Amino acid sequence: MSLRHIVILAAALAAPWAAHANGKACLLEGNFTLMGQKIVMKDCLQNNGGQPQAQFVQNCQGLSQAAVSMGGPPAKITYLAACPVPALGVCDKLFGVALSGHYYAQDAQALKDTEASCKAGGGTWKKG
Repeated sequence: MSLRHIVILAAALAAPWAAHANGKACLLEGNFTLMGQKIVMKDCLQNNGGQPQAQFVQNCQGLSQAAVSMGGPPAKITYLAACPVPALGVCDKLFGVALSGHYYAQDAQALKDTEASCKAGGGTWKKG
C-alpha cells in the first residue's frame, strides 16, 4: 500500500463526525506536499450502499482533512449524485465495503501504485 493511501485510509477511519451532506459521492480536490512530493488530489469516493450516509460523510470529511495533517489546506469537497466519468481508474470494494474510489489526476506511477493498493485491500480495479 502506498504512503498516500495509508494516510488517506487513516484519515478516513479517524475522522470526526461531520454534518450530514446529500449525495452518494464526494469529489475531493486539492494540493498538498508529502515527504517533499507535491500531491494533486482529484479523487472521488462513491457510496454504493456500503455505508450509512453519516459514516460516508465522515469518511469524505476525513479524506479532506488528510492534507491538513500534512500542513496544507483541506481538500475541497463537492457532493454529487455519482462520481464523474471517465476516471483514469476505479477501485470497487474500497475499504472492503460497497464503496468505489475514482481517480482522475494521477501520473502513471501513482496510478499503478493505486491499482496495487486496491488489489492488496481486496478491491477490484478497473481502468478508465
